Amino acid sequence: MTDAAGVVHLHPANDPYLAEAAEAWRTAQLDQLTRLRAAAEKWTAGIASLLGLLGVLGVGLEADRAAGLTNAGKTAVAASMAGVVLLGGFAVVQGYRAAYGWPRTRAVVSDDELAGWYSSLRALPSATAARLRGAVIAAGAALTAITAATVLPWLLAPAEPSGPVVRVALTDRSVVCGTVLSSTAAGRIFVRRADSGAVRAIPVSAVVRLSAVEKC
Repeated sequence: MTDAAGVVHLHPANDPYLAEAAEAWRTAQLDQLTRLRAAAEKWTAGIASLLGLLGVLGVGLEADRAAGLTNAGKTAVAASMAGVVLLGGFAVVQGYRAAYGWPRTRAVVSDDELAGWYSSLRALPSATAARLRGAVIAAGAALTAITAATVLPWLLAPAEPSGPVVRVALTDRSVVCGTVLSSTAAGRIFVRRADSGAVRAIPVSAVVRLSAVEKC
């Protein structure tokens, strides 16, 4: 305590509760880093598994629908997936850094270097906790991005078809499937093949059967 003259007087604490709290705090500091790294190891495994599962499900279920969006819609979905990759990668890296640290060696050959090493050691629990928090927050943001990438194909308007999709059976027993293009040429139809994108001019006399289909 400090008296009126500004002199500090020290005396033993006589509060058993404070003494017990101080001892508990000291004990907790001894294995704080070990407990933080153990928690980070469990969090990291869970984050990696969950992001991998949801990423595969989201891409697999929505790939066909996303392919039918406008260019702007495809860009939005691609941006969401890029966010998933970046945020998920950051979450995993930070989680592993929290769980296992960053591999490196450090030489100590002087008192100053020893003091610097000890200072870094004391700051390590705080840094580890910050990395773990960053990993969890980034994982949550990545899950949000996955949800957006999954929902966007259902909310955005699909691209307008460029023309009817048809399957054309020819007299030589070959089949051409693709989009019919508008043309003023008499006696021929023009079809952009779905497999190669090439445009084929087909004489009407060579057509055996023309059927409208949803896709090739």
